Amino acid sequence: MSNTASRLRRSIALLTLTVAAVGLAGCGGTSASPATGDAPNANRAAAAQGISSDLNLEQCGKETRTIKHDLGTTTITGTPKRVVALEFSFVDALVAVGMAPVGVADDDKPERIIPGLKDKVGNYKSVGLRATPNIQVLTALKPDLILADSGRHKAIYAQLSKIAPTVAYASLNGNYQQVMDSEMSAAIALNKCDQMKARLAEHDKILTDLKAKAKSGETRKALFAVSSDKEFTGFPPKAYTPGVLALLGIKSPLADDSGDATVSLTLETVVSTKPDIMFIAGQTGDTLADTWEKSPLWKQIPAVKDNATYKVDQNVWSRSRGLVASELIAQEAVKNLYGN
Repeated sequence: MSNTASRLRRSIALLTLTVAAVGLAGCGGTSASPATGDAPNANRAAAAQGISSDLNLEQCGKETRTIKHDLGTTTITGTPKRVVALEFSFVDALVAVGMAPVGVADDDKPERIIPGLKDKVGNYKSVGLRATPNIQVLTALKPDLILADSGRHKAIYAQLSKIAPTVAYASLNGNYQQVMDSEMSAAIALNKCDQMKARLAEHDKILTDLKAKAKSGETRKALFAVSSDKEFTGFPPKAYTPGVLALLGIKSPLADDSGDATVSLTLETVVSTKPDIMFIAGQTGDTLADTWEKSPLWKQIPAVKDNATYKVDQNVWSRSRGLVASELIAQEAVKNLYGN
């Protein structure tokens, strides 16, 4: 309990010393530098290695803020009003500070916005796929700020910046700490530092209380995976969801030596990994995991033997990434494993 509380407090402290981000057109003088390969996490296509060393907390509360982000530097004056979020974690950041996006890249599937966010987002315009947002629709929204993914949207960063000041952080392949950092950074961009600090303190308490309900000295290891009709994808310790579980004292059985955000697993690999617990997210309909369940090998997995395999919502456990998502993940894990 004390170790986890201390770790969470360190996380919040780091969050308030985080990479800040932003740009804002129509709110005063704004400038954005070109994307640079030297920017932190600019080329990250794998799990994050830690937080950036670039600190911009001193920009909080300033009318004009000069802030570094993964793909450049932006100076923003005033407070943005019309914000487009190109990843679900940025929707979370907006809701956390009492704002709602005018546009969201929701994959044309509004149901992917998770409970806890959906009722606070209200009406917005879909700008299409997260991987390839619809530029024409996005332009028509006349945003004054775009929140983008530094990996996914690096190639269109310049194009997005012509529409509105654009800031980018690792979301798709960001680890827990990196995503939390981006929430604070977005708040600096939005001129909402105090609101985010209060929300982060609330988040700290929620996870600390959940850790108190978990088993002390937990030794079981939990595999989080996403199963489709053709693939069974595991998430190593550096990935986002295993990072949330680690805060509860639940470690991953996968190797922590590759730096990859995900790893494709065979049935034989899962058997040899010997997970004590499995949380499996997947599409509706038959998946590869459903096929494997018919194999004698499947029954050799400790999690299957001990009836500790749980099907979970991919939107919550994989796609969303943010304060609300991590709290829902932790709550579900504690309930399934400890009955609380």
